[in-house]
Amino acid sequence: MLGGAMALQPPSITILRMPAELPQPGESVTVSCEALSELPELTLLYWLENGFFVESLHPDGAVREGTVQEERQGSGLALRRDLHFSSFDKQHLHTNFTCVVLSPLGVDTREVRWPSQALAPVTGKSGGLG
Repeated sequence: MLGGAMALQPPSITILRMPAELPQPGESVTVSCEALSELPELTLLYWLENGFFVESLHPDGAVREGTVQEERQGSGLALRRDLHFSSFDKQHLHTNFTCVVLSPLGVDTREVRWPSQALAPVTGKSGGLG
């Protein structure tokens, strides 16, 4: 069978590695995004915050991207890029952080979903008698 260009798969995000528990304010937190691409040298892996490049919103580096790590995997290459929060802020829970992998073959995105207990604060309902 001849392997033509049609055989190449678009890139896909395989793993979004999150903290198991909700980060506490002030903690340093890392989220990892892993993607597979069959055209690694033409592939971009990056993070967006509310649709903007993270660096442009945080010149102080409070939220920053790590460098792209590459690892051979089968016929393609696994790419990984971390998103680092030097001091986690509650507002980050309501911010849309998106990992994007982009190549000439296509694009894939995955949104960060924080562990859910923080998004629904239990107020006044835990007393039992109300």
